[in-house]
Order: sequence, then structure tokens, then C-alpha cells
Amino acid sequence: MTYETYIKDTAYGGYGVGTMPDGRVVFIPHTVEGDTVSYEVVDDKKNFTYGSLKEILTASDKRGEKYCPHLGVCGGCTFGHIAAEHQTAIKKNFVLHQLKKAGISHPEPAVLSADLKEFRNRATFRIRDGKIGFFKFKSNDFLPVDNCPVIKHGIVHKSKALAYGLKGNYELYVTENENGQALGRVDGNVDNIRDFAGLETENGIKGLRNILFDTKYGAFHAGFGTFLQGNRYLSGHLQDFVYDNTKGENALELYCGAGFLTLALARTCKKVTASEISRDSIALAKRMGLENVNWIASASEGLLFRLKERYDTILVDPPRTGLDKKVTDFIKNSGAKTVVYISCSPDTLARDLKRLSEKYSVAKLDIVDMFPGSYHVESCCLLKLNA
Repeated sequence: MTYETYIKDTAYGGYGVGTMPDGRVVFIPHTVEGDTVSYEVVDDKKNFTYGSLKEILTASDKRGEKYCPHLGVCGGCTFGHIAAEHQTAIKKNFVLHQLKKAGISHPEPAVLSADLKEFRNRATFRIRDGKIGFFKFKSNDFLPVDNCPVIKHGIVHKSKALAYGLKGNYELYVTENENGQALGRVDGNVDNIRDFAGLETENGIKGLRNILFDTKYGAFHAGFGTFLQGNRYLSGHLQDFVYDNTKGENALELYCGAGFLTLALARTCKKVTASEISRDSIALAKRMGLENVNWIASASEGLLFRLKERYDTILVDPPRTGLDKKVTDFIKNSGAKTVVYISCSPDTLARDLKRLSEKYSVAKLDIVDMFPGSYHVESCCLLKLNA
């Protein structure tokens, strides 16, 4: 059965929010506030439903130009139909809504965005019988693509060349620096690395094991499994936020990866202890030769009870799951005057700030649209110890 609804809001996850005839909420992908659409119910829950868009009856003024022929089909750019300025406004609302729910006071945030053209310096492709592509939205159906406007051209070109002639199904992860050097990781055996500087296959590594990424604060090494901030235009702002808002004798950084943020922290603090669970990432970080940094390969939760020093500055950049409660308890009892929290998840950020609110208040907040075209958003928080 086909229904009609007005889209009154946009939910985290990339769904427009409408209303069923019986009053329940319906979540419909590829819609935005201001649309009037027809839809079919594809998942009927007790208190809400999910719909499949059939037709846009009246288009919202928040819609943007169609920059890719695969919008609405590909599972990647779930916000791609929304104009850029409205995307950032929606994402700002995602963050502020979660902070309000948690009762977190904060100053007016700065909101940063950049061009979406070729912003991604890393990507994961599916390969099917010689062609690269992605999965269609909410499915495992393969969508072949000849180009992707949000991914660095060199990554697409090298991936297509590698896939050409391959029979069967593969997954290919690629990252490329600004010098055009690329690393690839493929879940199969590929004999020819073609234009890749290094390639990891099921039979081992061919070529280079890591490449250098230059930043304003120095260069760091990235390997096949190194976590990278994915926006080549905006990643440097995260370093700037650290540099501009940290200063001290003794700093602690948790979830440091291969040292991307450490490069900035090491310039403002005399001594830094940096921890990361990945031993490979720590090995690469040590190659930077930062003399005032003590690198430790350890999970944050397991490290804390071993730390005997006092820290005046703490930097955390956790995964989407946020901070373990042991970490927030440690920070609350640390006495650190400054905490910088880089977050990729508004809900876990709000939860963690609530846990820390007994001792810390938000002094500065930047909201960074690191992944235009998607619903993902990055937040940079400066916390100060309450007087």
C-alpha cells in the first residue's frame, strides 16, 4: 500500500521523518525536511515504521544538485540529496540535540565544512568480476561505478586498474597520500600491484608497507591498517584544535593511533605519554622521532591503573563507542586542567560529557563536517576543570 507524508525532520542515520496515517513515525531514506513524498512500508514496528521512497511529490528547498548519478541507490552518500549548507545545519542539530538531552551547557559552536569534491583520501570498494563498486543502500547488492566524485581521483583510477581482469569477488581498501602514493589491502591473492606503492594480499605484502602523510605539524607514517581521518581538506583542523587549546608540562593522549594528533600535542606540551591498542600503529608512530613522547602499546582501560604520574592535559580521540567508564572515571580523578575530546559520535560524546560534568565544563565546541554527503559528523570539545 502506498501512503503520503510531509517530511518534518531529518534523523541521525540519514532518514527523513514523516507520519503514518495512524500517527506513528515513519523513517524514509533519501528524503529531507520540507519534502512531501509517497512511500511504502518496508518494516512495520510497534511504535514506528521504515518506509521506501516511491515518489517526491513536492521537493524541499533543502535539496541540492545531483552531483552523482548513483544518489539514492548507492549506500554511501545518504545525505547526498541535501544541499551542503543544510547538511551542516542538520549535523549541527544532531550534536546540539544530544548535548541538550544530556543537560550539557556549551558555548555557541563553530561549524566547519569544505568542498565534497574528492575529499576522501581512503575508501573501501567491492570488486565483482573486474569492476569496482559499492553495495546498494541497505543491501548486499553490488552497484558498479565508473567514478565516485567524493573520492580522490587517484584512488579510483588505481582501484579500477587493479580490478581489471580479476575474476570473482573481493573487498579492496585503499588510502592515498597527496604525493599520489597509495596502499591497498585486498582479501584475495593479486599478482600485479600495478600503480600501488604497496599491496597487502592473502599471500603477503608486495611493495611498501607504509607511506608518509604530510601535515602542518610534521609527517606521519600510515600502514595498511592505520586509522586515518578521511577528509583531506578538514583533517588538519583537528590538529589545529589540539594545538590551539593545549599547553602544559605533562600530557596524556589516549587512542593516539599512529600519532596524527600527537604531532600537534608534542609542540605544546613538554612531555607526552601517548597510548594506542595497535602495536603496528605505535611502531609507526615511533618512527616520527618525537623526543618528548613516550609511546605505549596498550588498551586505554588496561593502561590507566599503571599510570602513576599527574597530567595537566589529557587528549582523547576514541572510536564511535566513546570512552569506557573506567576512562571517564580516571579523567574525573586526574585533576587535569584541560581535556580535549575529539568525537565522531554525538550520542556517545553527550553520554561521556555527562559523566565528566561533575568536574568539567565545555569551554569550546567545534562541529566539523568531515564526511559531507553522509550523516556522520565530528566534534572537537575543549573541557576545563571546574573552579
